[in-house]
Amino acid sequence: MPKDKVRVGFIGCGGISRAHLPHLSKWDDVELVAFCDIVVERAKKRSEEYGGGNVYDDAATMLKKEQLDAAYILIPTYAHGAPERACIEAGVHFLVEKPLGLYPDDLRKLSKEVTASGLIASAGFMNRYRKSVNRVRELLKGDTGILLDGGWIGGPPLQREGDYFANNPIGLWWPVKEKSGGQMVEQVIHTVDLARYLMGEVVEVFAFAARGFNQKLPNLVSNYNLDDAMVMSLQFESGAVGNIMSCCATQQGGGVFLNIWASKHTAKFTEWAHHVQIYRHNEPGTEEIRGDIEDIFAKEDRAFIDAVKSGDASGILCPYADGVRSTLVALAGNESVETGKPVRVRYE
Repeated sequence: MPKDKVRVGFIGCGGISRAHLPHLSKWDDVELVAFCDIVVERAKKRSEEYGGGNVYDDAATMLKKEQLDAAYILIPTYAHGAPERACIEAGVHFLVEKPLGLYPDDLRKLSKEVTASGLIASAGFMNRYRKSVNRVRELLKGDTGILLDGGWIGGPPLQREGDYFANNPIGLWWPVKEKSGGQMVEQVIHTVDLARYLMGEVVEVFAFAARGFNQKLPNLVSNYNLDDAMVMSLQFESGAVGNIMSCCATQQGGGVFLNIWASKHTAKFTEWAHHVQIYRHNEPGTEEIRGDIEDIFAKEDRAFIDAVKSGDASGILCPYADGVRSTLVALAGNESVETGKPVRVRYE
């Protein structure tokens, strides 16, 4: 029997929780019953804002004490593994925000554990739910992509008023490569995931990084040790090739983009919302689709909640195991930078 209400707990109550909680708290078929964060004041604040659920500072304890149907895992990159396994032990379905971890061997192992558990598990790659993205995916089914070029170009984390990283908890770990994985893993992984979603599996990567430029800035956050920029070349299973760029060093311009060229179609995505212009061979003009902005996380969450209610996970566009594969591609880029050699992506 489908559930009337899905009892949900939150593991991690930082900034990304605000992408999910506003609409979840308004849905009649969702009950927010528990909030957990290692900084318990954050959990208390979210509880006060969204219904007064019980507050915890330990995920395993919350999962044992509460009768949850589902959990949201919204934690820093380095902290993954234990919360997911606690959900498996408790038999609680979960949605986990990207990226899914830092350690390839453990990610491959955990992916198998999640699959064996039979739990519904969604990876938070929300761009897969955009109308613009799925329109291009449908076109490429009949006209395979040949070349991809994408990037996510941003600025450095600076000690100044209003700087997101200097003035929020994320600044404690995002600028540290050993904790976040670097920009390609923590942020540009959205573009890495779309490369796989639209072009098929990646078999090999070769990456170069630029370092030392941000260190010249007088107001760079003190814990910063990321690559200032990275270029990662991709070889797809289909024979297609691609290039993805990350940059957290420019204070002028930048943005998000993704271009794909096939034999008879060209697709050009722009901005965080992934607005797209589609060009067709021998046809004048373009097809333009505006990307979802306000409701994209709601679409992702609706698919997850409906899957938990019905037991049918077919509406989830990025199951956990697939999200792991995108994470492994990004981590292979880091390995290539360190070794100076091409890296075959090992999924199993």
